[in-house]
Amino acid sequence: MKKKFDFSAEMNEAEPIKSNPKNEYLEGENRLLALNIKELASLNDNVHEMSVNLENSLKFLQEYRLTIAKDTQEQAEKFGQTVLAKFLQQIQDKCNETEQKIRKANRYISMPYTAFYILIIILVALSSFFVSIIVANTEILHSRLIWKAVAYCTLIPVIGIAMAIAVPKILDK
Repeated sequence: MKKKFDFSAEMNEAEPIKSNPKNEYLEGENRLLALNIKELASLNDNVHEMSVNLENSLKFLQEYRLTIAKDTQEQAEKFGQTVLAKFLQQIQDKCNETEQKIRKANRYISMPYTAFYILIIILVALSSFFVSIIVANTEILHSRLIWKAVAYCTLIPVIGIAMAIAVPKILDK
């Protein structure tokens, strides 16, 4: 059997360590070191817990990043489709409006106002020149040649106007 040693008598006889300032300083340092060790252990535990949480978060993000990317891509595609549909509708509306304007303008010849006024002035000038020629030739006013020229000059615009009216009607049928 093993014997147990009892050191209580020796401990009671031992002299307590005398307190001196150096021993008190060392005891204070030891207390601060013990406190620092506890705080470092606590800090180490916190850092370990944070690193585990960070690793778990990274795993979570890696698993769900693809799902989020697909959802985002689908939403972007839907948004793009709606924007393109609106844009296409606007283009279609403009095309329809332009087609209606073309149909309305199909029977008309567009001409600037200045060109129209210039044509009127030229027509008046030529008419007055024609009249002045007739007046100048009063001697031969009774001549058949003059009346033939007047008839032909009148007949040409009448035929032109008749053709301008009749040809579109014939082409529309």
